[in-house]
Amino acid sequence: MVKADGKLDCDISSYKKHNGSFFHTDALQSNNADVATLIFWNFEIPEAKAKGMKDAAFFSLKEWGVPDFCQLVLMTTPSHFDKRKDVLRKLVLAMRRATGIVHQQPELAREYYYQHVNKEDASETQQAVIDATFTATLPAFPNDNMMSTEYYEHLMGWLVETDQVDGKAGEEVSVSSYWTNEISW
Repeated sequence: MVKADGKLDCDISSYKKHNGSFFHTDALQSNNADVATLIFWNFEIPEAKAKGMKDAAFFSLKEWGVPDFCQLVLMTTPSHFDKRKDVLRKLVLAMRRATGIVHQQPELAREYYYQHVNKEDASETQQAVIDATFTATLPAFPNDNMMSTEYYEHLMGWLVETDQVDGKAGEEVSVSSYWTNEISW
């Protein structure tokens, strides 16, 4: 991100890291972190605002040179995929039907979500988070979960460039060996 902002001589060791698990808002409020990355505009921002963080704001990582890899991706091994392809296909179709219900019957989806998270027994603050999260998330559901091969090629290139993946392995392993839309059709 710093490089994307123009600072090419950045010393990554000068940045303090904090692993607060998924408790980003808590890390900010406790001053264990100055910024949280990999947050979702539809989860952490409503939570931060409900917890009194009036200046909480969101910036998209892709605007700072980091590929958007916050997608719902189902993972398995090649052998498990081959053995269970029919079951996994049914799962993908069920997810697609569920998304259809979310879009077509949002109040029914809201009712199911509130039951699942036990909203009725939550604190007032947590109820506000639940309401805001659902409202923000509802329009974000994609009609399908297909992703392009080009997307994963770009992601792999970025992972190699940032030394998160071995360059040789990144060149030798085709993204099509671990990514497929085969059961999406």
